[in-house]
Amino acid sequence: MNSTIKALAVKQNKQDFLISVYSIENIFSLTRYTERLITGYDEKDEPIYNEQIQRKIEKSRAHKIADFLINDPDATFPTNIVLHIPKEVIKSYEEVEDRVFIELDEKVFSEMEKKGGDVFISIIDGQHRIRGIELAIERLKGEIEVLIKTLRGKANSDLEEKLKYYKERLHDLLNIELVVTFFIDKTLEYQAMIFSTINRTQKRVSQSLVYSLFGLDTDDTPQKTALEIVLSLNGHPKSPFYKRIKLYGGSYGKNNNPPLSQATMVRSIINLISESLRESENDRYRSRKDLEKRSSGSNKDLPFRKYYATDRDYFISDILFYFFNEVRNTFTKDGEFLWDFDDSNTPTNILHTTVGYYALLDILTEILNEEKFSEKLDYAKAHEVFYEKYLSKIKDLKVTDNNRYSFNQRGKKYFQLDMSLAIWPPQRTDDKRLVELRKLESE
Repeated sequence: MNSTIKALAVKQNKQDFLISVYSIENIFSLTRYTERLITGYDEKDEPIYNEQIQRKIEKSRAHKIADFLINDPDATFPTNIVLHIPKEVIKSYEEVEDRVFIELDEKVFSEMEKKGGDVFISIIDGQHRIRGIELAIERLKGEIEVLIKTLRGKANSDLEEKLKYYKERLHDLLNIELVVTFFIDKTLEYQAMIFSTINRTQKRVSQSLVYSLFGLDTDDTPQKTALEIVLSLNGHPKSPFYKRIKLYGGSYGKNNNPPLSQATMVRSIINLISESLRESENDRYRSRKDLEKRSSGSNKDLPFRKYYATDRDYFISDILFYFFNEVRNTFTKDGEFLWDFDDSNTPTNILHTTVGYYALLDILTEILNEEKFSEKLDYAKAHEVFYEKYLSKIKDLKVTDNNRYSFNQRGKKYFQLDMSLAIWPPQRTDDKRLVELRKLESE
């Protein structure tokens, strides 16, 4: 990189900063992620480090950014990376109209080439993005090297296509350009204020909105499939979830507040398709058939994965429809279905709550581990499997006991354990469910 920074001067509320555009390669010649914090400079303009405080990043967040960059060819970062330049590394500073030209000391670049060298230009905001790009480039180079070795003397169209894709992604990432904001010679307190202002004013995006937006996507994804299933279950008059799901953007009165959010339902379905939240983001970019494969160390129960991978989304919808319909039929009192709400639409038992839904979903997952559906479900088949084989064994549970089945995680655990032990009675006194139940009761 040329040792001169060329930027546009910006003034806001008597404060000034610079804006420019740099390729990631140029940014890496200026700065990189580091935990070391420079607090000042000595009489020789050598950095003084704070040995007690380091700037940490969330590794999982950086890896998610790397996943995003590797898997999505359209990945963009429209928001600014914010950097700080101390006066100690500025050789000259020249203003020409609204342009600024800063010549940097050569040690900025020479130190960057050293392992563990001083990083003079620090990152005020954007460490995760820069580290994520760095990780993505490292991983792509590693994948390319492995594929080249694997393909030596062999022909494999799938691997060749993957190699081509990785090479294209690496080329794009090495040339990615980022908008950069430079602050010049600010105190640590001022830098902290900038970071705080940028991050505290950002409003967390509603997950329901995120899933709604995925629904607008034409790509085939677990997120879109889950959203379509949720909308179908909420809209079918005979569905046990009919008008029971609070849809994003819907208008609901005081006495018409559905117990389950759209985000909760969508997430619960995705959790039974994908290995983890992070993997569900990666699964967006994979073909369905690729999801038939599981990672070598995975032992998570994913009963909906095989249906999604083999284009049988209707199985997921049918299973949820019929299972929870049988749940509704299972719990009654004085001829009334305890699943149903009264006119006030206020939860009166755990069946009306999110924790109750998740406890029942745990039981459904266990049932699906035993049952393999290969043909379309109907009412008769669902009643035979779900009720007669399993749910009939829990019909006497007092779900209206709000002391035991309280509307929180403790109540959920009681509900899930009581159902599991009734359906699959323990054979030993040291059954882990009994141990867990005894521990719960003693707390």
